[in-house]
Amino acid sequence: LVPLLIVFVAGTIGSSFGTLVGGTSLITIPVLIFLGLPPYTAIGTDRLGIAGLTSMGWYKFHEKGLINYPIALRMGVAALFGSFLGANLVLEISIALLKKIIAITTALALIPVVAQPKLGREKRDRPIKRHEYRAGIFISFIIGIYGGFYGAMAGTFLLYVLLFIFKQTFLESTATLKISSLMMTTIAAVVFAIKGVIDYPLAAAMFLGCAIGSYFGAHYSDRIGNVWIRRLFIVIVLIMAIKLLIP
Repeated sequence: LVPLLIVFVAGTIGSSFGTLVGGTSLITIPVLIFLGLPPYTAIGTDRLGIAGLTSMGWYKFHEKGLINYPIALRMGVAALFGSFLGANLVLEISIALLKKIIAITTALALIPVVAQPKLGREKRDRPIKRHEYRAGIFISFIIGIYGGFYGAMAGTFLLYVLLFIFKQTFLESTATLKISSLMMTTIAAVVFAIKGVIDYPLAAAMFLGCAIGSYFGAHYSDRIGNVWIRRLFIVIVLIMAIKLLIP
């Protein structure tokens, strides 16, 4: 009962801000490993549990009319195929090295966010060009591979795509990425389930916690607004980058 409660609380806390800026798995995966799950099982359990965040976030942001479905579905299909590939790959790379690469890349990507105060605050006023769609789809596929294999910060990388390539606001990006994230995590969860490496009681507790946290985060998102979501994004990404660099 205690492990279930711990995972539920971790999911609730992590998803309350994770539904806005990503990074929930950087809390939940270490918690699952701390509770005794092997790393591979922890990742599989997290992939299923995190679906509570993405599904509830999708529901709430759809209510608010903030999701750009043409973009979301294109990115989602690419991320789905990438995630299927990533979840099936036996990658010959150490998790420690992977974390350092992700931390440094994520932190470096913050530089243009900080340098451009208007980024993510103003609506796009021109149609999306074909080459922008192609770039967004290709990058979403690459992110999907990583999302299927490990997943922590994958949502944040998808948010970068929406900010930099599709020029959405922070609030629009947060909403739109829910579909691609849901497709990415669901297919990965299916692969991990087939491999028999999911702890279903812990996944259920995490799913419920993530759904509750995501509900409140998405519910109050428009009151928080683009300016404060941007500030929260910068702070959380810096914290997560540092956390990834610490063994």
